[in-house]
Amino acid sequence: MSTSVKGKDETVVEMVENSLSNSDQMAKVAGYEFMEAEKQMTIWQAAKAHKRILFYCTVPYLCGMTYGYDVIANGATLAMPSFLLYFGAVNSDGNLFIPSIWTSLWVAMTNLGQAFGSFAGGPLAHRFGRRYIIMAFAIVSIIGVALQFTATTRGVLLGGKIINGFAVGGLLAVGTTYASEVAPLRLRAQIQQGLVFCSVVMQGVGLGVIRAFVTRMDPAAFRIVFGLQWVVGSLPLLAFFVPESPTWLLSRGRTDDARASLNRLYNMNNIEQRLDALQTTLTAETLGEKAGSFVECFRGTNLKRTATVSLLFFGSGGLIGASFLSQNIYFLLTVGLEAVHSFDIGIGGFFLACVAIAIGWIFTDVIGRRRLWLVGVSGNAVAMAVIGALSFDSSRGGLWAIAVLMNVLISFQIYTCVSTSWTMAPELSSYRLRQHTQSFGYIIQALSSWLFQFVVPYMYNIDSGNLGAKTGFVFAGTSVLLFSISWFVIPETAGLTVEDIEAISIGL
Repeated sequence: MSTSVKGKDETVVEMVENSLSNSDQMAKVAGYEFMEAEKQMTIWQAAKAHKRILFYCTVPYLCGMTYGYDVIANGATLAMPSFLLYFGAVNSDGNLFIPSIWTSLWVAMTNLGQAFGSFAGGPLAHRFGRRYIIMAFAIVSIIGVALQFTATTRGVLLGGKIINGFAVGGLLAVGTTYASEVAPLRLRAQIQQGLVFCSVVMQGVGLGVIRAFVTRMDPAAFRIVFGLQWVVGSLPLLAFFVPESPTWLLSRGRTDDARASLNRLYNMNNIEQRLDALQTTLTAETLGEKAGSFVECFRGTNLKRTATVSLLFFGSGGLIGASFLSQNIYFLLTVGLEAVHSFDIGIGGFFLACVAIAIGWIFTDVIGRRRLWLVGVSGNAVAMAVIGALSFDSSRGGLWAIAVLMNVLISFQIYTCVSTSWTMAPELSSYRLRQHTQSFGYIIQALSSWLFQFVVPYMYNIDSGNLGAKTGFVFAGTSVLLFSISWFVIPETAGLTVEDIEAISIGL
């Protein structure tokens, strides 16, 4: 009798298991069809379908704007006559200049602060969520700007730059992670490039502000430039009003909160399918493993992902010569071009970069990430060599050619290398380790920028190496090296799902 009951129980269990198995298979098929339908959307269709997400991405875009304005306020103010009079020195010929050590410290230590901010952003955002940490870094930025605004000595100004750099690094790392986690498949590249676009727009705005005050000789001229960082740096506090990342909520076991977040993001559009797909990916990544950590970024296939992301950021942050170009206004001042003309050319260059990025929203997926990166690095090598060669032309025409080419190259770098690295980094990161991988990538970018920003002034400055435009030859060589490595390392991720990228990560 007991045997008969046992047989019936086993049959019932088997039927339930088969039913669950069939249900899982149907869910997988539905999820696959759902993702394929998303991939087949045009960019315009995806933008109309996901208007809410584009609106909520305002917050990470504000993080990018904070970064963009800080880049200009930190570097271009060095070329303001009022700043030179207040913090500069006079050489034997009676010309004003910034000593190389302080040029290096002010620019490079800001990048070091960004590295520490990126490092802190990873575990903090993993523990407390993306929104609250973005707001915390915004408050730190307000404090750092206060020190810069009130600084009367070089040391206090340096302290303010480091603190604000810490905040900017954290905002950039956490903001880009949030954007990548809420971005729908079809708009991944466009949303990440939107971050770059906002950063470049604010760099252009920053240059415009400095240009408006460049003829003034009183300290208020550069203090106004610093003070406007209060406005830009406080805007990420609006993160209070956006939904938390559903990826983070699910990783913390808060399924209902994740569902509510997806509802706000997607306006009740296939919420359960999106939730199931996200849960399936997270479950596969966490199976048999503990919570993600920085250490885990360097194990197994995650090491390959981290190394590739690091190459992208080290390349775009240092090897392509971005540090040299970011100091182009002060550099052009040292080789004889008037500050007003340098700012005018710079504003035009950033406008060109904005146009290039906007065009890239349409063609990036068509061209492909890998191809765009390789074209950017190789083109950069040629342009840097031309800049170096123009140093042998001592005429004013040669100087103007260098100025124009440097600013065109900034636009080219932003469109090809910088936007590609910002797009591919979150794509190559696993969901579970995305914040850690992103933070580590921005640490690498900040450290490479710190290294090159510190060294480059000693190359071109009149009181050091005095290479002038011949510095271009150095970065032509580093670009050739970067291209050689990238050819064998950088994969193509355009149009791929998380599962597709997981598959190619094993073979990176």
